[in-house]
Amino acid sequence: MNSLIYIIGFITLILIITAIHEAGHYSVARFFKVTILDFSIGMGRSLKSWKDKAETEFHLRILPIGGFVKMKGEEEGDDANSKDSFASKKYYQKVLILLAGPFANFFLAIIILTGLNIYGNTSLSSLAGFIDKDSPSFQAGFTKGDVILKIDSYKVYTRSEAQMALSRRLGETGDITFLVRSKENEKILNVSIKNWLQGEEPSDLLKNLGINIPIKPIIGKVLKNSPAENSGLETDDEILAIDNQVVTSWSEIKSNINNNLGLQSVFKVKRNEEIIYLSVVPEFSDENNEYLIGISASNKVSQEALIYQRENPLSAFTKASVQTYNVVGDSFEFLYKMITGYVSPKNLGGPVMIGQFAGESLIYGGFYSFLLLISYVSIGLGVINLVPIPILDGGQIVILTIERLKGSPISPRILDFTYRFGISAVVLLMVFAFMNDISRIGV
Repeated sequence: MNSLIYIIGFITLILIITAIHEAGHYSVARFFKVTILDFSIGMGRSLKSWKDKAETEFHLRILPIGGFVKMKGEEEGDDANSKDSFASKKYYQKVLILLAGPFANFFLAIIILTGLNIYGNTSLSSLAGFIDKDSPSFQAGFTKGDVILKIDSYKVYTRSEAQMALSRRLGETGDITFLVRSKENEKILNVSIKNWLQGEEPSDLLKNLGINIPIKPIIGKVLKNSPAENSGLETDDEILAIDNQVVTSWSEIKSNINNNLGLQSVFKVKRNEEIIYLSVVPEFSDENNEYLIGISASNKVSQEALIYQRENPLSAFTKASVQTYNVVGDSFEFLYKMITGYVSPKNLGGPVMIGQFAGESLIYGGFYSFLLLISYVSIGLGVINLVPIPILDGGQIVILTIERLKGSPISPRILDFTYRFGISAVVLLMVFAFMNDISRIGV
């Protein structure tokens, strides 16, 4: 059932962002009176086709992996001298037609994010949970309960915003400057990094620095035949203390277990309003290189770690525009760091990862999360298309600009070579992304 939802989520997402992208090209081309020969969503054999009054053929094709708009005068052999051809248009008109696709994706993201900002949502705040001992954050002076206000020059209110700010420092060496509010006052903390996660596949960046989510110490699952099950621990038990040390977050449980070096511990547990005491002896896991008792968290977050955000229409639009601008900038910086080796190419995801994210957002996060995912993937599509690879919009703009500067067309032989290179680069990129997907799911 989940696989079907993943597939439906993926197809829906791709159809939406592709249709918007191609509609951008189509609309501006029509504005400049360019005849559109073919408007296709998807690739391969046509499943459904129709014509409009302008004789444009619209196609919905079998493979949901892209789309295209074919304009008159766009290819060699077309009537380039005709007034309604792409080739006959001025330089700035051609550039605007090519830019319209990516910018339509950015505009879609702004519209979606504006709606989500107006609707409102409860998110994880930037409140720091348990701080791992000997972690970079611990050494910098972070304490549990600190609220992160700013990372470097970026204001943050939620954990996801903090993650976004930290992603700008991947692969770097130096200090990450945090402005935090503690119980007493505001303070500046400098967390040292060196080639931070360079060549690695990062996940939770705050966690990597030792800043945990303040998850309640409530058991979500007990493994069969584990020390926890043998001691009598059960799902939904709330752990209040271990060996008389008060526990207020899930990460403290793990820390206490490992600090005891496998010795028996007494757990003070709340179960159905009743307080009970249970003795547990951890087992060392060679695979994880730590002591475990066989429990996992319920992922119930402390109430003080949640923040509800809702904006009026004007501030929602302004915030959405800033969000989109920041993600576009971060995406280009991320691509640069990946090309230069500061960030691992393992972070590149393909259709399997997108499908998994789309499905999980529908299953666990609902419509809100799915729309949020659409906005970010739409931005990603816009950014990728602005990369100067010949068959992409960015590459086409570079070719047009070179021709404009030299005052004559690039020779067909050179153009053919550049397009072959572009196709090869895109295919290799897709294969690499797909292989990353396969390695993630362990096939």
